[in-house]
Amino acid sequence: MHQNPATSLAASLAARRIVYRPPLATGPRVLVIDVPPQHRGRGLALGRYYPIVIETDEELDELERSLLAPRTGSALPDLLDHRPSNLWTDAILIMRFEPPVPSWPWLSIVGWPSQMIDVAGKHGIAVARGTYTMEMFVTSSELDAHCAALVEQLGRMSPSEIRLVAGDSLAGMGSA
Repeated sequence: MHQNPATSLAASLAARRIVYRPPLATGPRVLVIDVPPQHRGRGLALGRYYPIVIETDEELDELERSLLAPRTGSALPDLLDHRPSNLWTDAILIMRFEPPVPSWPWLSIVGWPSQMIDVAGKHGIAVARGTYTMEMFVTSSELDAHCAALVEQLGRMSPSEIRLVAGDSLAGMGSA
C-alpha cells in the first residue's frame, strides 16, 4: 500500500500567496492565498481567494511556520480568524488595500467599533477576529464604488465617525 508523503500547505494549497500591506501603519496586513482550482469551493472570495487578517509580525511568522509544516491533508489551518483582535477603533475604519502585484484582487476591510459588531452578526455578515469584515474586487473602480456606497449608507445609519483609509494611489485625491 502506497501512502502519499506529507507535504506542506505552502507547497500545495497555499503555493500562490501574497501579503498585502496595510494602507495605515497601525492597520492589519492580509495574507491572500490563491487556492488551486482542484481545491476551490463555496465561500472563497471571488471563488478562489482565502484571506487571512494578520495583526502582528509574530502572527505572520506563526502563519508561515504553519503553512510550511508537513501535512497529510489539504485543509487550511484556522489560526487567526477566531482569535480576538488586538487592534481597536472608536470609528468605522474602511481600509482600501491595493494589490501588491498586478492581477491580484483589490480589498476592502472594515474595522468596526465594538458597539457595532452585533449589527453585522444580525445581518449574517461574517466578522473575522471579532472586528473585521472584508470584500474583494477584481478592479479598483469596483472597490471605489463599493467604498463610496458604504460610506454613504453608513453615514445615513450610523452616528459613529467613519474614516476611509486608502493606499498611495489615492493620496492626491483628498480624503473622506
